Amino acid sequence: MNMQRAKVFAWAVVAAAAGATAALFLSKEQSASPIDVVFWIALLLGAELLPVSLGFQTQVTMSFPITLAAAIVFRRDPGIAMLIGGLGAFDIREVRHEIPVWHALFNRAQLMLAVGAAAVTVGTLGLGLAGVLAAAAVHFLVNLGLVAVWVNRLRGVSVETALRSLFPRPVGGFLVAQVILGGLGAATAIAYGEIGFFVAVFLLPLLFARLSILGARAQQELGERVRMQQRALLEATEKVFQERENERKRVAEDIHDSSLQMLAAAAYGCGNAGAFIDAGRIDAARDAIDAAREAIDDAIKGLRESLVDLRKSSVEEGGLVETIRNYAHQLSTLWGAEVQIEGAVRREPPIPVALAAFQILQEGLVNALKHSDGSAVIVKIDDVDNMVHIVVEDDGPGFDPNSEVGKDHVGMRLMKERAARVGGRIDIDSRPGRGTRLEAVLPGGLA
Repeated sequence: MNMQRAKVFAWAVVAAAAGATAALFLSKEQSASPIDVVFWIALLLGAELLPVSLGFQTQVTMSFPITLAAAIVFRRDPGIAMLIGGLGAFDIREVRHEIPVWHALFNRAQLMLAVGAAAVTVGTLGLGLAGVLAAAAVHFLVNLGLVAVWVNRLRGVSVETALRSLFPRPVGGFLVAQVILGGLGAATAIAYGEIGFFVAVFLLPLLFARLSILGARAQQELGERVRMQQRALLEATEKVFQERENERKRVAEDIHDSSLQMLAAAAYGCGNAGAFIDAGRIDAARDAIDAAREAIDDAIKGLRESLVDLRKSSVEEGGLVETIRNYAHQLSTLWGAEVQIEGAVRREPPIPVALAAFQILQEGLVNALKHSDGSAVIVKIDDVDNMVHIVVEDDGPGFDPNSEVGKDHVGMRLMKERAARVGGRIDIDSRPGRGTRLEAVLPGGLA
C-alpha cells in the first residue's frame, strides 16, 4: 500500500516537472544557445559521475553548486535550467537497474523543480546577494521537501520525522557546507558570465580537488566505522549466543516445573478416575477427570508459550522473515488478535543482527498487542541500502514518547540496547490518540 502511494506521488511530481518545463518553454522564445545548454549538461554530468563514497551506499557529489549556477545563468530561461537539471542528473543505479523507472524519473523531476524554482526566484529578485541567497534556499527546500514527502508516502512516517532523517549529522556543519557550496555556485555563474566556457578550466580542477579531499577523509572515517562495527558484531555474537543458551535453560526449567508437572498430575488423576469407576464412585471419577482435563489444558497452554519462546533460537534455520511470520501466528493465536505481516528481505542479515531484530520485534509486538484495543497490528519488513527495517504499527491509544518512556520502561530500554549493540537504532512515532509506530533500523551486514 505504501509503495503504491509512493509511486502515485512520484508520477505526480514527474508530471508536474514535465508540465512546468513545457509551459516555461512555450511562454517565451528561448535565448540560450544549444552549445550553452550542452556545456552545462556535460558539466553537471561530470559532477554526478565523480561521487565520493561515504560508505553504506551514501554518496556526495557537487551537483548542488552546479545546478544553482545553471539556475542563475539561465534565470531568464527557467525552462532551460530545468532541462539541464533533468538531462544532467545521473544515478549509476539507473544503469545497473537497481531502481525502477518511476524512482529514477522522480529523482530527476524533483531536481528539475528545484532548479526551476531557483531560476524563477533569482530572476524575480535580481542578481544580488538577496536574490542568490533566496534562490539557494528555494533550491534546497524544494528538493528536500519533495524527498521528505516521498519518504512519508513510502515509509508511512510523518513528514517531520522524514525531514529529521534526511539531515546529515551534525546539522550545523551540513548547513554551513551548503552555504559554502551555494557561494561556489554563485561564483561559478558569475565567472561563466565573464569568461564563458573557460570557467571549466577553473571549476573542474576544483571539483577533483574537493572530491579527493572528501574521498580521503571518507575512507578514513569508513575504515574506523567498519572496525567499530566488527568489534560490535563480535561482542554481540558472544552475548547473543550466551542469551540463547540461558533462554534454552529457562525454557527447559519452565517445561519441567510446569507442563510436565501438570501432565503428571493429569495422569495421576486419570488413574484415580479409573479406580473410582471400578469402585462405583461415579461422581468422584467425574471430578478426577475434570481435574485431569484442566491440568492437561494448562500444560498445553504452557507448552505453547514455551514453543513461542523457542522461536528465538530458530532464526538461523528458517530465516528472519519466516521466523517472524511463525512467531506472529503463534502470538495472534494466544492473544486472539490479528497480526498482519508485510514485506520481505532480499538478503539475510548476519545471525547476531537477525536475532537482535527478532528480539526487538518480540518486545514491540507484545507491547502493540497489549495496547491495540483488539485492532489489527501491522508488521512491515524490508531491507534498503544494506539496512534492515522492521516496523510495528498499531491503532491503540498512543502515548507521548518524551514523557512516558523513561528509565523505568525496561522493555524500551532493552530494545534500544539490542539495537545499539549491533550498530542500529530504534525510532518511535506516537501521539496520544493516534496509535504508535516503532521502527528498528539495523545494519544488514558490513559495508
